[in-house]
Amino acid sequence: MQKIALIDIGSNSIRMALYQIDDQYQVQEIQRYREFVQLAKNRTTTGAINSANFQAGIQALRKFQTIIKSHRIQQVVATATEAVRKASNQSAFIQTAQQVADIKITVLTGQQEAYYDFLAVQQSCLQADFLFLDTGGGSFELGVVQQRRLQQTGSWPWGAVNLFDLLQQPQQLNAAQQSQIRSLILTSLQSISHKTISHLVMLGGVHRCLMEIIGASPATWLTRKQLQKWIVKIINNSLAENLKLSQMEPQRAPFMPVGLLPLATIMEHFQVQQVQFCRNGLREGILVEYIRQLKHQQTPFLSFNLKDNSLPKS
Repeated sequence: MQKIALIDIGSNSIRMALYQIDDQYQVQEIQRYREFVQLAKNRTTTGAINSANFQAGIQALRKFQTIIKSHRIQQVVATATEAVRKASNQSAFIQTAQQVADIKITVLTGQQEAYYDFLAVQQSCLQADFLFLDTGGGSFELGVVQQRRLQQTGSWPWGAVNLFDLLQQPQQLNAAQQSQIRSLILTSLQSISHKTISHLVMLGGVHRCLMEIIGASPATWLTRKQLQKWIVKIINNSLAENLKLSQMEPQRAPFMPVGLLPLATIMEHFQVQQVQFCRNGLREGILVEYIRQLKHQQTPFLSFNLKDNSLPKS
């Protein structure tokens, strides 16, 4: 029996989940933790994580290390995504995390992030053919699955916070801004060859918040029409109006409208008819891979050496 801590260093939050794995590879979740640090917010002119957010991130990791020691965790896997991936002071952040918090960080590529999303979604989605979309603060990842095989992936730096900053942090989106972002997303999607896929699985904080506002459970398949009604409302609302919505997270409210534009654009582009939210995410995908490697006694754990040609081609 062993215990593992999985840490996901994202653009808005740093999250940690603790798990216990028995000798039969059965998993029991111990606890989840979250620190809202916004590493991607108000970056410097050189693209660096600003000083205040840098320190908040390191303090969150120090706090997590204290928890890790109290639970006597044997294995710690910490991964970082777009905010650290694109930061000009990436090396300084990684080195400080190692020195101050004793946590070693692996920075994932966008393709690796999409691959672990795929492993996570497969655990809960029974559809053979579907899209999955993970919209974070710094990027969004899209995958095409056919016959439960991953056919194509893409990762683009158009997460909710990045889009919000691109538009200079508007209090309310106007029609021209919405059109600008939709065009940007459609241009990004040109590398995805599939054009019609009826089912889509959502991951990530923006989509989780949307489902909480709607009041739908994660396993529920919603029609595009049901979802679109709420998306249109949130996108066109002012910040003050969105803050009044039940279950809206105050920290997420400013960039929630622009953060839903990838979902709205992708549903229309691929003619999606039904949408489901998946509670699993990057950490759960890494956990799937970790258990697989345990079973095959592979070391070192998670070398993260995926190649472009390692995924099935369409």
